[in-house]
Amino acid sequence: MIPEYVETTVIITQPHSERTWHATLPNGRPVLAFRDEGEPLIELVPGQSVAVQMTVSDFSRALVLV
Repeated sequence: MIPEYVETTVIITQPHSERTWHATLPNGRPVLAFRDEGEPLIELVPGQSVAVQMTVSDFSRALVLV
C-alpha cells in the first residue's frame, strides 16, 4: 500500500514570508516549506535542516514539523 505522507528533511535556502521558506530536498529539488496558520511562528535561517512531511501527491511543498 502506498502511504499518503512521507517524512524527510529539507535545507532552508531563504525566507519567503513569516510562514513560508524556499528549501531544497536532499536530492536538490526545490520546494516550498510552510507552517500551518494555527501553528506558532518560528524563525528558520538559510542552511538550517528541518524535518518536514510531504504528501505523495504533491512534492512541491513540505509541511515543517518543528
